[in-house]
Amino acid sequence: MLRDARHVLNGTHIDCDLCVIGGGAAGLTIARELAGSSCSVVLLEGGGLEVDGISQALYAGRNVGLPYERLTTARSRYLGGSTNCWGGFSRPLEPGDFAERSWIPGSGWPIPRDTMMPYYERSQSVLGLGPFDYDNDFWMERIGGPKTALLPVEDKDGDGFENRLAQLSPPIRMGEAYRAEIGRAANITAFLNANVTGLDTNPTATAVERVQVRTLEGPGFTVGARLFVLGCGGIENARILLLSNKVQAAGLGNGNDLVGRYFADHPRFKTPPIRLTQQGRHRTLYDVSLCLARRRLRRPHPSVALALAPTAELQERHALPNSRTYLVASYHSGALDAFKAMRDLRLLPSRHSCRRFGVSEDESVSLLRNAGPRILRSMPQLAHALFDSLVDPGWLPRRFTLETVLEPVPNPDSRVTLDHATDPFGCNLPRVDWRLTEQDRRGAAETQRLLREDLLRRGLITTGGRQEEEAEATMADVGWCWHHMGTTRMHESPRHGVVDAEGRVHGVGNLYIAGSSVFPTMGADHPTMTIVALALRMTDRILALLQDERSSPPAPAVAASL
Repeated sequence: MLRDARHVLNGTHIDCDLCVIGGGAAGLTIARELAGSSCSVVLLEGGGLEVDGISQALYAGRNVGLPYERLTTARSRYLGGSTNCWGGFSRPLEPGDFAERSWIPGSGWPIPRDTMMPYYERSQSVLGLGPFDYDNDFWMERIGGPKTALLPVEDKDGDGFENRLAQLSPPIRMGEAYRAEIGRAANITAFLNANVTGLDTNPTATAVERVQVRTLEGPGFTVGARLFVLGCGGIENARILLLSNKVQAAGLGNGNDLVGRYFADHPRFKTPPIRLTQQGRHRTLYDVSLCLARRRLRRPHPSVALALAPTAELQERHALPNSRTYLVASYHSGALDAFKAMRDLRLLPSRHSCRRFGVSEDESVSLLRNAGPRILRSMPQLAHALFDSLVDPGWLPRRFTLETVLEPVPNPDSRVTLDHATDPFGCNLPRVDWRLTEQDRRGAAETQRLLREDLLRRGLITTGGRQEEEAEATMADVGWCWHHMGTTRMHESPRHGVVDAEGRVHGVGNLYIAGSSVFPTMGADHPTMTIVALALRMTDRILALLQDERSSPPAPAVAASL
């Protein structure tokens, strides 16, 4: 059942077996798995069914570290969460991503990769993917042709680079794809526009007793449950724990000052421009800009994409983080900026709405002033992108950058804290201090140097010269991937992690955290598939726990006063 929280009677209390906070990839996966079970579930989603400027404005916050995306546009605050804007790239993390590596501080998952593989396989259907097979030869037999050839980079000894394949989801927008299923489930009540402002615990903070929920329209209510799952993303998960400080002054689960630390995104580094010597053979699989544009325009494109990655042997020999490098057409950044400017205009709340709900107008005024010039400035690149995506004239040589997406080195000084400014509910906004280490920058530079030399030696690319000087300049221009990770990291010991291997907050018996905020190390691949796999694993554990407690009758999903 789907309900609008703004229509709940003020002061209502609702009891259930499981309360899931957040309707993104993790929360919806958990809810779907429990649909039709004997467990009563309440799902709380801060947004509605569609994107809305005022709701997005509640994601406001302050960036104080590296230049970064505005927090109001870095996430999607409506049912489906960030699956509303992801590109669909999917691949399990690599074996080395789970391992403890002497050259990566803080590395090592408390979950073996073999344990995760059945859940990765189950996630395929959730994300609308093809066969659970990531072998290059398997896919080349299915889609291979003169325009979909692999770059010949792999050596027999494995001490170099390899082709790493990702499957492409349609992409699944989980809010659209699964809202009807959630709505039909008699044991699930999903509240939209339900903003969680804190978790109330027992006097010893060893268990959560209720969730405080507020709406912009006025009504507020509480939800009690046997178990709670917090799945609001890498920034909001930390913020909600820090706001829940009535008993533990530093925030719930923050006895060792770890909540909010290790904030990470996948940094992106670009090389100077290159050209492919056989553009017609290799571009289709490796050019991520062509892939994304064709999918937006609903043009035919293979269901896989390729990147170049250092083998485990090369990572160890050169003490490198994991990474993936793909092609990006020279016009892509300008075209992307035009799309972002148009999206910003679509999300602008009216001044009346800002004043009515107590949301700051400052960012809206700035966006309105800057969006027009950004669109006009980017129109040539946007037209170029549309022509190239629709026609793809193979006879016309393109300039590309090699764009390296790096596994970030865990960094406790990169963190999310609470700011002094508050939202319309009086809750402190997040303060994001994204930082990289010298090891990140060295890893990116060394990876790009090794890859560029390898491709030149094999005659697969040509360059315009002066590569070393220009490469140094690109290190100052760091991009990001909108992947918020690490702020409630997983570790067997509470001295080194916020949650244990099951996702349960250390010291809080009935509170679990879902999503990429629990990643202790992040790998280099997109996080969505791992988020879903972890949510499936967590659901199996939660279902077993709730079934063990069936000696008492199940609570109704919604109180009769609604």
